[in-house]
Amino acid sequence: MSGATGRIAGVDVGGTFTDAVVLDDNGHPRLAKVPTTARDQSAALVDGLRRAAGGDGDLAAVAHGTTTATNAVLERAVARTVLVTTDGFRDLLVIGRQDRPSLYDLAVTRPAPLVPSDLVVTVQERVGADGTVVIPLTENEIARVVDAVRARAPDSVAVCLLFSFAAPDHEERLCAAIANRLDVPVTRSSALLPEFREYERASTCVLDAAVAPVMRRYLRRLEARLPTSDIAVMTSSGGVAHVADVAAAPVHTLLSGPAAGVVAAAAVARDEGFSDAVAFDMGGTSTDVCLIHGGQPEIATEGWIGGLPFATPAVAIHTVGAGGGSVAWLDAGGALRVGPQSAGADPGPACYGRGGTAPTVTDAHVVLGHLLDDQPLGSGVLRLDRKAAEDAIGGLTGFAGAAEAAEGVVAVVQATMLRALRKVTTERGVDPATLALVAYGGAGPLHATALARELGCAAVIIPPAPGVLSALGLLLAPPRREATRTVMATWCRDAEPPDLSTVWEELARQALEHVPGGTVERIADCRYAGQSHELRITAEADVAAAFDAAHDAAFGYALPDEPVEVVTVRAVAQSRARLERPPHEWDHGPPHAAADRVSIRLDAREESVPLLHRAALQHGGAVEGPAVIAQRDSTTLLLPGDHAAVSGGAGLVVRW
Repeated sequence: MSGATGRIAGVDVGGTFTDAVVLDDNGHPRLAKVPTTARDQSAALVDGLRRAAGGDGDLAAVAHGTTTATNAVLERAVARTVLVTTDGFRDLLVIGRQDRPSLYDLAVTRPAPLVPSDLVVTVQERVGADGTVVIPLTENEIARVVDAVRARAPDSVAVCLLFSFAAPDHEERLCAAIANRLDVPVTRSSALLPEFREYERASTCVLDAAVAPVMRRYLRRLEARLPTSDIAVMTSSGGVAHVADVAAAPVHTLLSGPAAGVVAAAAVARDEGFSDAVAFDMGGTSTDVCLIHGGQPEIATEGWIGGLPFATPAVAIHTVGAGGGSVAWLDAGGALRVGPQSAGADPGPACYGRGGTAPTVTDAHVVLGHLLDDQPLGSGVLRLDRKAAEDAIGGLTGFAGAAEAAEGVVAVVQATMLRALRKVTTERGVDPATLALVAYGGAGPLHATALARELGCAAVIIPPAPGVLSALGLLLAPPRREATRTVMATWCRDAEPPDLSTVWEELARQALEHVPGGTVERIADCRYAGQSHELRITAEADVAAAFDAAHDAAFGYALPDEPVEVVTVRAVAQSRARLERPPHEWDHGPPHAAADRVSIRLDAREESVPLLHRAALQHGGAVEGPAVIAQRDSTTLLLPGDHAAVSGGAGLVVRW
């Protein structure tokens, strides 16, 4: 994608809406927001691109954030997958780590593995932790295993042998034999994730194999719909990758959509002078939050999806089931709950007028007057039906009326989102007073200032086009590739440090094969001798000193006399993004009269407040709350006491 010239686009597929941003030859952005087509995401993708581009001409390059792999795992709509593993480890995915997902929940249940026991094939072979062969893998055993795999009629195969990261020969021979007999995707764990911890490696390998056929079919359809465009796909780690690389290892897209938004949020925060921030993305289905430190999103080396672990690098996002389409309901005790069930895009909230009847957060905002029923939603494809919203919200019993019920729905969903924000800030010892809250997603700016005040943030930043920020993030994300290897080297304080230069150089070559002309950063996962979990640090000349500083920052102390174990080394190759910084000029459409007013409900009473259009706000302008600021892709609600100023970057910076 980096070599493409001409018009470029970013398009992000969410659970409810598909967002597109197209930059013309002069770099001016145009946006579109259309309902997601759940059966084939590429249909809404092309529709959004056509609307954003004005239906005119081809696009040189398209960067895409997709939830195809995510949805496949969450809905268990994955391929029939066979796992091949070392004899004695048949139940590896069932046993896991033997920890409880929720320590004090007596009714908690673990999700079933993606591969049932009858689809696990074991192999008579064994490699030691140091890479020495304990039990050789014979040709007869390979033939037996291939026959056993074939008899199970898989759509995909995952091969994960014990300690294969230290000696991949057995896995390589098995995979070659399977690929020679079966025309299905084969995932080799020692190629996908050459790291220790067999449970996480096996789970990652199975996830990759399980979504491979699904993703490959989707990517083929996408290429057929965009035959003249250079296509890149967002990965979980905050970078984009060529479509062929994604097809080869689709597990890297499990957090594709949310990652793009965090990249853009970090860029917006830097543009407004905040190096530390918290990204707050409230869409139609869920809310994603992530800490931004030093101008960059935090990267984790492990994550979870649907209760299943994966160990590929990913932006450290925390997700809760609280979005505009989240359904409000009463539990057995009559208490009001919101989510995690969502009305999705079809039928969507009741106010969409598409047959939905369940009360949702969006319906609550319509009832409260925060969303206007006389203005089109998104790219004009929907108009809100206030009567339908009132009927849906009014169906919640135990309230004096629809307005009181709507206030309850908003209060409950904000409590859920506040807990998520605290999870990535105060619960980790981060003072919110040092952070700006970057609010985006179609519903984010409606809740931003209320949440930021409660959390204690320094300010709120509303980007110029918050409803399509994730799509913009796809153009701000650089091509990126990470190559890793577990080394288990000890860095003693009173001895020569281990020589890891050869390993890093080899990993750098691997990463640069996918990011030609990029720069490489050396990363190390380290721990003190005797510890069981690592910290990810930038590998400086003195790795031990760098780890001491990182450990002190994370936990409040360091052990400068203890040896440091360098567990896994990483080479991260990265090149320039299509956009260096967010654009400041956006087409918000024709502005409405600035003097308009609207009646909304705040703090249990009706109040007439100014109704402004984002297009009418110019650099240096200011808005005092309470007020409603409408635009095509989102709506911002300012509370009493809020002071919003239009910055040089065209964003709204809100303080109180």
